[in-house]
Amino acid sequence: MTAHLRRAEPQDAEACWQIRNAAIRDQCRTCYSPSAIEAWTPHAMPDHYRQVINEHPFYVMVSPQGQLLATGFLDCHTQRIEAIFTRPRAMRQGFAAQIIAKLKQEARQQGWDSVALSATPNAEPFYLKQGFIRLREDRHFSPAAKCYLDCVEMYCPLPSIER
Repeated sequence: MTAHLRRAEPQDAEACWQIRNAAIRDQCRTCYSPSAIEAWTPHAMPDHYRQVINEHPFYVMVSPQGQLLATGFLDCHTQRIEAIFTRPRAMRQGFAAQIIAKLKQEARQQGWDSVALSATPNAEPFYLKQGFIRLREDRHFSPAAKCYLDCVEMYCPLPSIER
């Protein structure tokens, strides 16, 4: 499947939220309880989600038919990669890796020497393949799920851009 990468637009927010929820429900059931997943993936998109698209480098992979396939953004305040999610039927086609490569490029252009993220335990092998290094296991309180979720704290050094 040929797809292209582009910046997300505010009108993409609902589709991005649906991809997020579908990915969590499909991929995280080995890590978290059904009740935690249900609470973590509410149908209603939070009001601030559209604002995130406006405020940060937020990217989507788009199919030739215009359907959004994968998402991710660079949180410029925390220097973290967030919301790397792929529609379940589009997994393992390199879409999330392309988004991560773009986000790393954005971070380097901003002069950062590394980026960090919190991975779900099932996603750790994927991030290791993308050059991330495991720091430690942790637990993150999810206001949406109203519980603590296991995660793996990771970072990726970013070599400086050759001039």
